[in-house]
Amino acid sequence: MVKLLLIIAWRNFCRDKLTSFIQLSGLVIGIACFILVQLYVDNQKSYNSQFSQAESIYRVNLTRDDKRPQASTTLAFAKALASNFNQVADTTRVSRSTISVKHQQNVFSERALYGDSNYFEFFDFELLEGDIHTALNAPDSLVIHEDIAIKYFGRSTGVIGSHLIINGKDHQVTGVVKKTFIPNTMPVTLLIPMENFYRQLPAPDWSERWNYAATVTFAKITNFENISNLALTAGEYYDERAKGLSSYKKRRVTFQPLLEIYLDNNTTYSLVAPGSEVMVNVFSIISLMILILACVNFTNLSTAAAMRRGKDVGVKKALGASKSQLITQYLLEAILLTSAATSCSIVVVELFIPGFNLLMSSNIGFVLSLPLALQLVGLTLLVAILAGSYPAFYLSHLSPAHVLKGLVSSSKSGNLLRQGLIILQFGIAAFLLVSSLIVNGQMQFIKDMPQGFDRENVIIVSRGENIFDAFKSQAMRHPDVISTTMSHTVPTKATRTSNTVRRADDISIEIWSGNNPVSYDFFQTFGIKILAGRDFSTAYVNDAYKENKDDWQSSKGKIIINQTLATTLGYSPEEAVGQMITLGGGNDGLHNHQIIGIVEDSHYVNAKNTVPPMTYELSAAPQDRPLRWVAIRLKAGSNLQSVKELEQLWLNLDGSLAFKYNWLSDLFSASYRNENQQTQLLNVFTLLAIMVTAIGLFGLAAFNTQRRVKEIAVRKILGANTPQLCFMLVNQFSNLVVLANIVALPVAYFLMRYWLNGFVYRIEMPYSAFILSGFFSLIIAYVTVMVIAYRAATAPPVDSLSCE
Repeated sequence: MVKLLLIIAWRNFCRDKLTSFIQLSGLVIGIACFILVQLYVDNQKSYNSQFSQAESIYRVNLTRDDKRPQASTTLAFAKALASNFNQVADTTRVSRSTISVKHQQNVFSERALYGDSNYFEFFDFELLEGDIHTALNAPDSLVIHEDIAIKYFGRSTGVIGSHLIINGKDHQVTGVVKKTFIPNTMPVTLLIPMENFYRQLPAPDWSERWNYAATVTFAKITNFENISNLALTAGEYYDERAKGLSSYKKRRVTFQPLLEIYLDNNTTYSLVAPGSEVMVNVFSIISLMILILACVNFTNLSTAAAMRRGKDVGVKKALGASKSQLITQYLLEAILLTSAATSCSIVVVELFIPGFNLLMSSNIGFVLSLPLALQLVGLTLLVAILAGSYPAFYLSHLSPAHVLKGLVSSSKSGNLLRQGLIILQFGIAAFLLVSSLIVNGQMQFIKDMPQGFDRENVIIVSRGENIFDAFKSQAMRHPDVISTTMSHTVPTKATRTSNTVRRADDISIEIWSGNNPVSYDFFQTFGIKILAGRDFSTAYVNDAYKENKDDWQSSKGKIIINQTLATTLGYSPEEAVGQMITLGGGNDGLHNHQIIGIVEDSHYVNAKNTVPPMTYELSAAPQDRPLRWVAIRLKAGSNLQSVKELEQLWLNLDGSLAFKYNWLSDLFSASYRNENQQTQLLNVFTLLAIMVTAIGLFGLAAFNTQRRVKEIAVRKILGANTPQLCFMLVNQFSNLVVLANIVALPVAYFLMRYWLNGFVYRIEMPYSAFILSGFFSLIIAYVTVMVIAYRAATAPPVDSLSCE
């Protein structure tokens, strides 16, 4: 019996090749899209699941005042947690840093982790070589990733005891971490004992300072039921020790589960660039929409084709076929078609995974395991039942007498269903189209809006404070170098220090301000305009900032502020020049400094954040106010050879310090990584939705036109011309497309307004996008249907009437 049903299903599939092909094409696109996105979603949600104790490990986040939470805390906090809070079984610290690795005669820059000796008790990676319990015990030990071992030694095993020079200090390889394909938030490249991190601190006492957040702290929690109380008391403990040491007034601590930290893109200073939970959820919904579109196509074409199969149903019923047998037959046909679509989808997924990984900066793979195979079978059955149930029940309930008399075609319910499904299809397509237009407009606005700095032709180099003065002297002789500077932070990176600012004539009002210690030529190098006053200059010996902690009032140095701080202080840029402001507070004594310049506001993170008040202090020497970044502005058109020549100058001054650089324009683009990925993927989804909708409309138009072929022939004989006939066939879909837009566009309006509100600097709601979406929907419908309409309108009438 089953064999017979399969044979009949296959014959019906082959009999109407056009309808079957259109149904198959839509399902392939929908299922492939759904599978690909679900693989991505599973990948994003699987971060850190490989660690055996992941459910009991928490990252300790710090929130200062009303700022965003940050993953970095003070170096002293981990020990305090383990010693003073019973719920905390153990803690470990991880700090990320750029290091210089010297091997043989070559120097490389690497991103490394500094970790405590109990690091592998928290994150139990598998080692190819070495003992996981002792690998980080010695101060000069070094654990490397499998890829790093191959990079430096040409092999992944047999490297225990080998040596690499890290930041000028010899380290011995004590372990090799096996490469894993399960994603995690611990970027294992080179892992170095934490005590070596202390060598990078400006002074030994910084390891105990409660206002210096330099490490990511993880805690094992034994009783997580009262974790909110633990967070409250730990926050009070932290705040009590840090109070008065900086401009921040209040500090709070939160404990975030390890399995949740990757999709949290609100917390700053994570060890790896975070994903976006919103993006994962939104694109899961969109992929489901496209799958629904494919199911709609299937249902629409199947119910339309029911009229053509009506007599088949009538004959079978007249011969004694039961409703259950007919339902089984048509559901089996749906399962057969969906199974073929799923098989084709697997091939499509395999072909497009590399491009998808490139687009989303991911590393997903398609391995057909038993659990995945069961999921695919379940998906196939679900789609087949959802898409095939209505046609099956509709066909099985047809009256034999009616269908044999040809009365099925007059069914109003069938027409209403098909019209409703067309509205649903175009509604989804219109929603995605207008969303895509608005998202692209906002992202283009961000790229084009003034950032307060010139990001072109500037390279940013990490570290180099000990050789900066000599390097700058030599670099300025290079014909392609315009200016060079060094600073504590640079545009696209959040400020790490702050000031409490008051007007000298009214110290009762405190203003929080970001602070950026800089070297000479900072504003020239970054193209930041001076609105009033002057820049720091060697011609003025008192410009350099110098605090005297023994006598705060004798602290020296001039200050440059941004326009936002001038406005907050109540001054125009011109009025602010020459004014005195008071810095300090709490345990820091108050000290006065003169404003010598006001500069244009600069975005230090991105347009989703307001420009904060900023102060700029001059560091006479890079070591005085620890400076971290060297910036070099090159002439437009400078090539890579110029950069290599600068690298050689750098290495001649310190052969153990790598010349690690990034273009400022690339850092700017990276700051919008999630938004750019959202835009690109949304554009792809929109195109796919339009394709699926057009495919379904094409099939339905072909079926409707075939039904009216004799009517068209008669009208043509009576004098109707080709344009009139084409308009008649096309116009039947216009009202449905317009209604779809009326339903979908208000939903798009409210959702996109919510999305735009997440940007401080944003476009106004572009109403033209809604008009363009409606117009484009009509164009798609007209072009799709016109292909069928023109062929029918130009066909010789005799071909259609020859059988009469």
